[in-house]
Amino acid sequence: MLLFPFLFLLIGGCVRINYDATVHYDQSVSLETTYAFRDHPVMKLLNLRLDWDTWKEQAEENGYETEDYSSPDDYEGMVLKKTFKNVDELQQIKEEWKTGPAGILVPPDIQFDIDQREGIWFDSYTLQTNLDLRLDRVDLPGVELTGSPKKLAERYIRQADIRFNLTVPTGVFVEDGTGLDLRSMKHVEWQVYGGRQNNVKLVAHVPNVKAWVITIIVLVSAIILSYFIWRKYRRNVGNPRETSIRSRLLGLLIVSLSLILIVGTFRQELANERQSEAIRQASQTNEFIPTFAVHGLLGTDRTFLRFSQAMEQSGQATDGALCTVTVKGKTDCEIYDFSSTRPIVRIEFEDAEASLNNQTKWLNAAIETYKKTRNRSFDRMYIIGHSMGGVAAANYILNQETYIVDKFVTFDSPFGGTRLANFGLSASNFGVNTGSPAIRDLSPNSDGLQAFQSKLETWPRSVQVLSFSGRGGEFNLIEPASSLLLEEYTNNIQTETVPYDHFSLHRKSDVLKETGKFLYEYTNEFNPIETN
Repeated sequence: MLLFPFLFLLIGGCVRINYDATVHYDQSVSLETTYAFRDHPVMKLLNLRLDWDTWKEQAEENGYETEDYSSPDDYEGMVLKKTFKNVDELQQIKEEWKTGPAGILVPPDIQFDIDQREGIWFDSYTLQTNLDLRLDRVDLPGVELTGSPKKLAERYIRQADIRFNLTVPTGVFVEDGTGLDLRSMKHVEWQVYGGRQNNVKLVAHVPNVKAWVITIIVLVSAIILSYFIWRKYRRNVGNPRETSIRSRLLGLLIVSLSLILIVGTFRQELANERQSEAIRQASQTNEFIPTFAVHGLLGTDRTFLRFSQAMEQSGQATDGALCTVTVKGKTDCEIYDFSSTRPIVRIEFEDAEASLNNQTKWLNAAIETYKKTRNRSFDRMYIIGHSMGGVAAANYILNQETYIVDKFVTFDSPFGGTRLANFGLSASNFGVNTGSPAIRDLSPNSDGLQAFQSKLETWPRSVQVLSFSGRGGEFNLIEPASSLLLEEYTNNIQTETVPYDHFSLHRKSDVLKETGKFLYEYTNEFNPIETN
């Protein structure tokens, strides 16, 4: 049985856990939990069978209804259903998570804190929790992972698919800790990622029914009273324009009292909104996060110069440095900006036709040289890449464990290769200089590209991806199926096909604006905030 936790980590890419909760008017919560696994060769090799019957018994002892689960994409498991009388009872989940499949992933010191704030019209409940799914946080008695097994386990745990969904009825409003959004007031969703620490915050605003009833009664009573006072104290019914001083004073008093009631109520509600705003501002961290820009085949140091200039003009980032890598792999970085917390580091390969393997190694060397030259440590980064630069950057992401790559932007990058590379290799036989290592690796059947694609199933889903595909002009070099290939391996991705050709799309104003917004502007989409 000691092998089971290890195998759970190993087959992280085949784990699906969904928590679907619904808040009701009486503040009770219905929770539906789905645990499912997809068959894996390692499980078959060891003839391992998952003991769903035992887990069902554990769930039923905790008051859950259970049923079998299966999906069209070959996941099988169980569904648990339970209704909690009130939000406070959700604290029981911490204890229940220690058994069954969740007990393997959830750390023993998980935070699951609920803070209730009473309002006049709405009671606000703030839930904060963390899921630290990094492999080093897992303590397995008798199992010590080192070397290749540990690297393999780390690659697969990044693929654990864990989701939290919350749906509320009309009148209840929810936010994901970043403020109310009209698009998601009734439903919020979080994607939790393996291989990192995830902090999740939820704020639910539940109507105070008694307060609403009293408010409605008071308003109706005030309207009726105002009407009778207006009728009683009219000095001259035949002339509606003439009103007694007493009538005016009473009317002013009623209006003043109503305004005081409304202002007092909204002050309380705005206090909650200011709290949400503080949370939103806290997420706008001033942490030092560089953006590394990698050019493509035959690219130069000017490939992303327009991007850097546009970001400086908008005040979102600065042209921070240029790192040049020689044909022998020697790296030198020239620092332009020592003050910005969002520097753009352009990377230039003197051999712009190098192999995918060399470009990946050189990108790593450039990042480490920049870190040393800048004399500033960092744990997080963004990466953007044009054409083959995007493939090299993706290969780097798959093969490094040092940094957290939060965001990744690709501009018409041939992740699936391009058939034009085959034409280039054929033409090289007739003396055309198109048989460079880069073009060889861009062939769909090349060893370099096959090695890269074999690791894509362990693509870290925590990386937010924006992929552009160019379909305009005379140079449609990359098929959309190739440039948007990452869409098959992560759901944390946005894709867009733009009417520009391969050589110009990364310089177009609307593409630059959208890229800057994706990288540097706050959005209401879930982006787990790292804490050290």
